[in-house]
Amino acid sequence: MTGTEPDRELFDAAKQTIDPSENRRRALDGLAAEWDRAWDNPYYGRRFQDAGLTRDTFPDLDDIPRTTKDDLRADVQANPPFGTHRSVTLDNARRVGTSTGTTGKPWLQLWTERDMAAAIDVRMQYLWRAGMRPGGRFAHSWPTGMYSTGVLAGRDFLQAGIMEIPCGLPTTAKDIETHLDLWELLSPTGFMLTGSQVQIYDAAAKELGKDLQSLFGGASLLIVEALYQFEGPRKRFEEEFGVRAHNITGASEVPAFSINDCRHHSGMHVPIGHHLIQVVDPVTGTEVPNGVRGNLVINAFGLDAFYMRYDVEDIVVAEEGPCPCGETGQRYTFIGRGADRAEVDGQKILPLDIQLALFDFDSPEFQLKPGPCDAVQLKVESDESSGATKLAGDIGERIGVPVEVETIPVGSLPRSSFKPRRTA
Repeated sequence: MTGTEPDRELFDAAKQTIDPSENRRRALDGLAAEWDRAWDNPYYGRRFQDAGLTRDTFPDLDDIPRTTKDDLRADVQANPPFGTHRSVTLDNARRVGTSTGTTGKPWLQLWTERDMAAAIDVRMQYLWRAGMRPGGRFAHSWPTGMYSTGVLAGRDFLQAGIMEIPCGLPTTAKDIETHLDLWELLSPTGFMLTGSQVQIYDAAAKELGKDLQSLFGGASLLIVEALYQFEGPRKRFEEEFGVRAHNITGASEVPAFSINDCRHHSGMHVPIGHHLIQVVDPVTGTEVPNGVRGNLVINAFGLDAFYMRYDVEDIVVAEEGPCPCGETGQRYTFIGRGADRAEVDGQKILPLDIQLALFDFDSPEFQLKPGPCDAVQLKVESDESSGATKLAGDIGERIGVPVEVETIPVGSLPRSSFKPRRTA
């Protein structure tokens, strides 16, 4: 970033404004090359052959069987210690990392030098999109060490000319106080936090006689909290804490898949160059129209790590139309993880649906019980235990299915030191 004009809209317009039809053509050409490579892999070659496909013909994407992380876990279990699916091995890996294990056992990731370089290239766009500029200071409360945050070991911030302030998780009262003191001392111009972490820091700041809005100081805040993709909740959050909020998501196991929105908040920007996403029906695997909920499927090309028709089982909605920022890549809105949904009368209800329904009730914390049920089961923090029936009726009216609410005292649900968990 050093030496660039700080007020331009995009970090690299030449890479970020490719005509959508040309972008898709390049992606499909890249995936055709990946298709040929797949047949040399024992896992994917057998999987695709069993589906009646051949090496000589690159099929329509919808005809390629999807792969989930559970499929890959089963391969590792059957063929320890690394499975047969990996295209990056100990011989060519230069860095190892893991996922956090939010939805299961942490997943081992092997990174090559080329994939790390691709990730850094995308991070330049990502940080610029979020308002970070050379000379800035960026504080994050992400796990480091083996977690994917630490894979780049600060190379992205170094290349961007930004000071990294890696605070780590706000696990103990002393940790939290130290982080707040650091922010007061260093005045970060950008932060990366989860919604749960913001609650933790806000409560601690009040106890310590500090003001979190003052500590944020009008900075950019990248936040993991699906609610703030929507204008009303985001504006209320920005006014409360005096920040410029940006939403973030991604798939840590897929190199260079770092996703955030721009200042226009028109959806999460998928970086151009290594990924083609699909939003598919979770049962049939066929693409659904823009604006319809479906599973996020990632197709990667031009990387050493191989991911084709990789269903991360996140529920998303593909966005359409040009973004005012000028980026021309794919965009989507993140709705939630498929495993977190409750199902009532064929309707799938996710924690985000409950958050949006509760927004007019000052967004109390809650827990949803996932799985099939006759009525959505909720625990909602409230000081008015007698209001459970009315609250259930109001939420049910908003989401269109029966709801049962148990009110519990404010503060009784746990606040995660990392990603919020709103399922019981």
